[in-house]
Amino acid sequence: MARKTTTLMPNSGVELNVTGDPVPGDSYYGYTDGIHTVAIYGQNLSGRVKIQGTLATTPSDEDWFDILLTGMPYIDYTSFTGVEGFTFIANLVYLRAILDRDALGITDVSTAGYIDKIYLNY
Repeated sequence: MARKTTTLMPNSGVELNVTGDPVPGDSYYGYTDGIHTVAIYGQNLSGRVKIQGTLATTPSDEDWFDILLTGMPYIDYTSFTGVEGFTFIANLVYLRAILDRDALGITDVSTAGYIDKIYLNY
């Protein structure tokens, strides 16, 4: 059973690229099992989604690294509507989510949909 559920990224709106704020992971609270689950809720979403983690207690941009979700450091979506979950094990102090549409050459956000939310559970 999860100890905590929080929002890793709120609604992305019609922004081209979005980097979410750092959210405490299980190591922040002293938990040691490292089990994290993210649920990505998309509404006609087109773009690349990354989940990143850090071991730093006061992270700078250089402290973040990509989490492998399906053997890749990102998930590419094209017109995705629904929810998709991923579980990974890593003792992380903070996590954040990134929506990167530049990577897929998307320039027209009016047809690119959006992230409704990304939940983090640990």
